[in-house]
Amino acid sequence: MDSEIIQAYLWQEIIRMGFSPSSDKDKKSWLIQYGRSLKDFWEVANYPKPPTADNGNFKGSLDGASNLGLMLEYSISQSSKFAVEFLYNLKNQFELMWVHDVDDQYFNFPNTLFLTEHNKRKIALREFKQNDIESVIDGLLCHPVVHQHIESPIDTHEIRIGSGIDNAFLFLFQLRYQLCPFPEKRTLERDRLINLFQNAIAKKDKIAINQLMA
Repeated sequence: MDSEIIQAYLWQEIIRMGFSPSSDKDKKSWLIQYGRSLKDFWEVANYPKPPTADNGNFKGSLDGASNLGLMLEYSISQSSKFAVEFLYNLKNQFELMWVHDVDDQYFNFPNTLFLTEHNKRKIALREFKQNDIESVIDGLLCHPVVHQHIESPIDTHEIRIGSGIDNAFLFLFQLRYQLCPFPEKRTLERDRLINLFQNAIAKKDKIAINQLMA
């Protein structure tokens, strides 16, 4: 099978396995463990406050990116309907820089439908190689094809914020990687994620939230 077709199915599978919590309980658990993972990964002083939940709507703040002077605020009503605000600490006051906003009431290209219609998932997940996983992890998390650089007031070219991501949990997780200020940690995290998903897909295992956030 063509490697691009294999990678398309891997793309879908990785999102399903790691970034598609279904129930409100699972979503809240994902967000709580995500926030807790930032303290050690970003090496910041405090854990963020747990997210609030109201009838399936989740809100939270992540001021742990203080190494960069950033604070993130998110609001999630569905995996495909959410907003993440980027605020910068200017003169001891956070000011809004921009908002990543996703509204699923408008048409988006139905990638999942096309893959389902082709019905090659089992073949793709049987024939993939490590370089296929590497390419997908890079495209999803480490070096999204469509991304933004912050030129001012933060001039760090290694930060590549994916701007074509329409899944709330995937978007937050790639920020976990992108906003980590330690290059050696980013390298180790990329290797860890490649091994984690490669082994889980090959063995048809599930990925627990605490494994993803290790």
